Amino acid sequence: MTIEQSTIALVITTLDDPRAADELSARLLADGLVACVNILGPVRSAYHWQGELCRDEEYQLHMKTSLDRIDDLKDAIEQYHPYDCPEVVILPAESSQSYSEWVQQCVQTTP
Repeated sequence: MTIEQSTIALVITTLDDPRAADELSARLLADGLVACVNILGPVRSAYHWQGELCRDEEYQLHMKTSLDRIDDLKDAIEQYHPYDCPEVVILPAESSQSYSEWVQQCVQTTP
C-alpha cells in the first residue's frame, strides 16, 4: 500500500448533544466540505471555561477533508456550531492513495 503524505486532514470538534452532532455532520457533508464524519461518544470532557473547571459529556466528530478545504470547513464550523468557542483541531494526515483520492473527489470544488 502506498501512503500519501499530508494530502488530507482530520478535523475534530465536539458537541454536547447527539442530535446537534448529526445535524452539523449532515450540513458539512451536504455542503461538500467533508468526505466522512465519525461521531464518537459520549466522551467525557474536562476543560476550563470562563474561570471554572467543567466536566461534561460530549460527542466528538472526526471529519476527513482535503487540505484545500480546511479554511472553508473552519468557517462553516464556526458559523453553524452552537458553542461560543467551538473546538477546531486540525491534524494533517497521511493515508492510502486510494483513500486520499476518494476524499479529494468528495470535497473538490467545481470551477
